[in-house]
Amino acid sequence: MKSVVQIFSLDLIAKAMMGILGVIIIRFMPEIEYAKYTFALSLVFVITQILSTSLNRIYIVGHHTLNLNDPLAFLGYQLFCICLLICVTVPFQHLASGIYWFAVALVSATCLSEFSRTIFQQKLRFFRFSFVELFRSSLFFLCVLILISIVHYKLHAWQVLLCQSGAMFASFFVFFRARIQIKETFLVRRALDIALAVLRGKYRYLFGYFSLLAFFSQLDVFMLKTLSSNFSLATYGSAFRYYSLLMLSLAAVHSVLLPSIQKVESIEDWNEVLAGLKRMLLVFVPVALFGAWFSQWIIPWIDKGKYPEAVTVFRILAVSSVFSFAFSPHVNLVLRFEDFKFLFLLILTALFLAACLNILLIPRYQAVGSAVATLVGFGFVNLSIFFRTRKHKVNLSRHPGGG
Repeated sequence: MKSVVQIFSLDLIAKAMMGILGVIIIRFMPEIEYAKYTFALSLVFVITQILSTSLNRIYIVGHHTLNLNDPLAFLGYQLFCICLLICVTVPFQHLASGIYWFAVALVSATCLSEFSRTIFQQKLRFFRFSFVELFRSSLFFLCVLILISIVHYKLHAWQVLLCQSGAMFASFFVFFRARIQIKETFLVRRALDIALAVLRGKYRYLFGYFSLLAFFSQLDVFMLKTLSSNFSLATYGSAFRYYSLLMLSLAAVHSVLLPSIQKVESIEDWNEVLAGLKRMLLVFVPVALFGAWFSQWIIPWIDKGKYPEAVTVFRILAVSSVFSFAFSPHVNLVLRFEDFKFLFLLILTALFLAACLNILLIPRYQAVGSAVATLVGFGFVNLSIFFRTRKHKVNLSRHPGGG
């Protein structure tokens, strides 16, 4: 509980700055540029989730099983994957509306910065873990403010992406510079060995789960980009920024639970974790409901009425955030018992369900329809995981220590 509060406190400061910055960007960036920026962030998110965040979680969950005692080799594996991705995608860079290399820079920088955080997370050094986020958010905030003071209302997506990449790179070198050894990082043979270890046996399902989850979480943006207009995409992107602030506390919970539950030894330990979650839920629900009610005034004031449907979209996403906060932390117990195949098949089913709903709802209801599809899709995933944990709680009581 103390670690969650600590991470939440530091993340709250960081996300508050990012929230203010998001409001400023909405105000100063033209609609077509904001749609481009929203789409770029979704692409970067999916790629970094697959090549960075998912692998970093495997680094924590499978640290002992996969014998991942060399962090530089694991980082080298991630960078090797990014290089392969660039080789495959560079012929199609013209489809990225002039922001391809800026997106590549942000992917690379995020990979480096997130890995430095993962090292602190795995060692349960949560203050350092959170301080990296605070440092890079502060630097990004400052850079964009300076940029806006120069360009005013002619803010472009590539400029913001460049500032964000610079902040990510800087945070990596500040917090990880003592560990950097270029020769030790770029050893292809060790990268291939780690790739085989990750993709061998049940861990291939875990990698598949995290990869599909990354795409699933951004499916709404991709479907709007394909089936609707830039205006609907910008509307959804605007509402999603406010929704992200609500999800700050859930991110803090997952950051602590993922490594901590690996050490849970009994049903009593798990019940203690649940008790803490219930206390936080009693605080979160009123905040989410108040935000949904107050959004009818604050959102039009922030965006000057540019995105009138953003209020409805945010309210739907706020309901989704309540379900996610209540049920999604249970996935950490499923990970504890390495039930990876279940998670993979679940997210595959949810992806198909959400895609069908988007196809049905977006043509008629635009951004609101996509938000409904998101609510249903995530609700299906989180409730399924919640019911699955009943099986694992029985296993935990019968076999203390896991297995």
